Amino acid sequence: MGVVVAVVTGCSAQEAGDAGRPQDAAPASATPSSAAPSSAGARPLSAGKLKSLLLRDGDVPQAESTSVQGPVPRYDPPVRVPGPGCQDVFDALVAHHASASVIQDFWWRGRTWGGRTWLASYAGAGAAERFQELTDGLSTCRTLVGRTPEGRLNSRISLVKAAEFGDEAVTFDLSSTGRDGAPLVDHHTWVRVGALTVDVSDRGARDAPRFPVGVVVDKQLDRLARQARR
Repeated sequence: MGVVVAVVTGCSAQEAGDAGRPQDAAPASATPSSAAPSSAGARPLSAGKLKSLLLRDGDVPQAESTSVQGPVPRYDPPVRVPGPGCQDVFDALVAHHASASVIQDFWWRGRTWGGRTWLASYAGAGAAERFQELTDGLSTCRTLVGRTPEGRLNSRISLVKAAEFGDEAVTFDLSSTGRDGAPLVDHHTWVRVGALTVDVSDRGARDAPRFPVGVVVDKQLDRLARQARR
């Protein structure tokens, strides 16, 4: 693969992410919008258009720089993740069913990996379908286990209350153990806006300043809304 996807493996946050297991048997926490626009007839956006919708370097003051990857290729062959609902969770995390997707990484001083935005576009009602599959999967999947080209996948899912973002949103934590034995926790906010999905995560960052996930979600959704009005 030409793009370093590094989503949810058991390596350090700078090399890969992590994933996981609901610890308190709470249902997936999602916030549907009462006025979500229909996306049944939506045409998917190209990777080039998606890149133009990402935030700019100055939009996140804590970040020294950003880098963009895309179009992000699908895993070929697909990564298999056993367990009830786990394949759907993993596929949503890597935008497996998207028509196109791009990744933006935020770098702190010293090239420390601070956080990531994964923006994806889907044909028709694909984004809504993926959101439903993700939330259903989060209610049944306990641990994401498998092997990706980037390394071993072995993470637990814990669920937290979703904030009010976009048309539908769910937040969850993916936790694992780093190579140094220290715990790593990625905080994810996964949002659907029409035929687009936005997954913002802090990539297991343990050192200050913590990546402002909520602030980045707000700014990214605001940029999407402003560009849609043009």
